[in-house]
Amino acid sequence: MKRKFLEDLGLEAEVVQKIMDENGRDITSLKARVDDLTEQLNVKDATITEKNNKIAELEKVDVVAIKKEQFELGKAEGYKEIEEFKKQNSLEKALASYKAKDASIINKMLDMEKVKFNDKYEITEGLEEQIKKIQETHDYLFDSDKPLPTFSDSTPGTESKISGDPEKMDYNTYKQWRKQNN
Repeated sequence: MKRKFLEDLGLEAEVVQKIMDENGRDITSLKARVDDLTEQLNVKDATITEKNNKIAELEKVDVVAIKKEQFELGKAEGYKEIEEFKKQNSLEKALASYKAKDASIINKMLDMEKVKFNDKYEITEGLEEQIKKIQETHDYLFDSDKPLPTFSDSTPGTESKISGDPEKMDYNTYKQWRKQNN
């Protein structure tokens, strides 16, 4: 509203001033409200722009390619585990042919880098030489075809004067028998 319009209506200068003051307060309040809403609108526009940019970036990501890459990676790791399993089985069979008592101990003593396998996971080289060295130094880890030594008591005077089944002896007889036989 313009001052001249009110003056043309024939209103007094004092009334015109009061109307203009009140109108100014209303306009100032409304301008503040408009500025606040404009600021909110600008913030929302910035957020929308940011989210649209993020969506555009994510649309560039090839999810199918990532899935395929992860599948191939998992497949390769699975094949590697299967290959290791087959090699370990082949090694255990070979160690059994060498009459190993405890394959896990011998396995730890082997340098697996030197052991070579063919495409059927059969050992082609590197094991026999290592097993021979282990047999030389740690023969107790392998069963032997040699008969175990037997011992006979040929010391004179060790014959027991008390004979019989120790389980059927009374306590005092058993004590005497133990003294003579130990």
